[in-house]
Amino acid sequence: MMKGAAVLVLGPLFVFNVTFDGFFPAFASEAEKGKKLYEEKKCGLCHRVAGKGGKMGPELTDEGEKRDRDWLTTFLKNPKGVVPGAKMMPVKGSEEEITLLVDYLLSLKK
Repeated sequence: MMKGAAVLVLGPLFVFNVTFDGFFPAFASEAEKGKKLYEEKKCGLCHRVAGKGGKMGPELTDEGEKRDRDWLTTFLKNPKGVVPGAKMMPVKGSEEEITLLVDYLLSLKK
């Protein structure tokens, strides 16, 4: 089963279709990069996605259906400023990392 495809151009007369199984990290979608960052930052110690992970934080399986980009971005930077009783600490990371995490969270839909 073909999971992806790319076109390789080697000059004006040579074009090859290239298929690959999986993805190349350099071409990974923003959501895939965000998922990797989610794993690296150990978010799954507190949060569950598709039945896997911790139970201290809320289930995130359908987070992309509940929230928008602005809400998630603000929340990740300052959880208690958005939800006063939140136990989560602000995510430590660059603007790019926050954006990637938000891209991943927005991709989570049932």
